[in-house]
Amino acid sequence: MRPAGEVYAAVAGKDSHRWWCWVFVGPDTTVFTIAPSRSTKVLAAQLGIDTDTDTLTLPDALPEGRQVLLSCDFYSVYQSMGRVDGIDTLWCWAHIRRYFIRAGDAHPELAAWTAGWITRIAALYTAHTAITTATPGSAEHTTATAQFSAALTTIDTQRHAQTSHAGLLHPAAAKVLATLDREWDGLARHREYPELPLDNNTAERALRGPVVGRKNYYGSGSVVSAQLASRVFTITATAERAGLNPLAYLTAYLQECAQARGTAPTGQALTRFLPWAATPEDLTTWAHNPHRRARGDPEPDTTEPDTRPADDQPSGPAP
Repeated sequence: MRPAGEVYAAVAGKDSHRWWCWVFVGPDTTVFTIAPSRSTKVLAAQLGIDTDTDTLTLPDALPEGRQVLLSCDFYSVYQSMGRVDGIDTLWCWAHIRRYFIRAGDAHPELAAWTAGWITRIAALYTAHTAITTATPGSAEHTTATAQFSAALTTIDTQRHAQTSHAGLLHPAAAKVLATLDREWDGLARHREYPELPLDNNTAERALRGPVVGRKNYYGSGSVVSAQLASRVFTITATAERAGLNPLAYLTAYLQECAQARGTAPTGQALTRFLPWAATPEDLTTWAHNPHRRARGDPEPDTTEPDTRPADDQPSGPAP
């Protein structure tokens, strides 16, 4: 989540106009929520988890054997959610990697120590990439899985070896290793779910558009306009996840409304616009920029470049 800017409306119990933009990236959708706080209530509502109305206390376990996988950073709300039986938290390796880099940048005498840790984490990413690109059950997949396990074991071994002599460590190094030790279970849990990314960079990148936009339009004049913004972000981001051009997609939807004399489509007419239910013909049509096609310009390469800062990128191949 990131600050969503100002929402210029008085809200009972809220002292400021600052609101927050949350993003939830699922298998085929990207959902944005602009909320007045960063509390557990927002996350629980999105995941469909009931909390105590007065205290917002989370249940001890999810009902009926329900299971949730939550890939995120170390924020306290996610930590609390991870204590619910039935929710598995997978911590972000890019975040812990960044801590090592920052320690090395702030303290040049830790350069060699930082480089060693970056190399170990890079090996983890390299093995994970090999797992996700290999065919399950193949020799390549088996080899990559073994390499991933070995990379995790190496990190774990070094973690124990270095923290056993904490008194000899530079304070900055000791602080990073303490975080690694505290969050190890969630970081190592990726061994159980190798099909999932090692980090939450997909969600971080999804936030970039609204965050850049906030610098231009600064905020919303009312709660309703903030909610509308989050819904538009959700629709366009989900369309892009399906390889669609948001402009072509929204144009087709509005044309459908116009043909129905300004009435929003319902039933099958609405289902048609769900990317996972659309026909191949519609998906092909909506994948192109209608303005570019009208001018006869060639379609651009739509592959999204990795624009993360250099210090946020893993040394190994990106997952």
